[in-house]
Amino acid sequence: IDNGRTYLREMVFGDPEEPRHGAALAIVAQTEETVAAVLRRDERVTEGDAATLAHIVSAVMFLSMAASVNLALSVEEIVQDIRRQVDVLLPR
Repeated sequence: IDNGRTYLREMVFGDPEEPRHGAALAIVAQTEETVAAVLRRDERVTEGDAATLAHIVSAVMFLSMAASVNLALSVEEIVQDIRRQVDVLLPR
């Protein structure tokens, strides 16, 4: 998990011109688009809102996975933390 946290921090704060960094950012963009596509299944979510919500979900995931305050949490606890935060965000 520690290597993953280091990777996430480097992905966000590293040099975007570095090839691996660029590839990681492309994965983030693809993930956000996939999340937005799922959100658009709900007719209450507009195209623009879906993209914005997907970006927020991505930020929640990053902070939950990379934050040093979560070092003692298990993977399942981190997933539950993300789920709780996203549940508050999304329309019911």
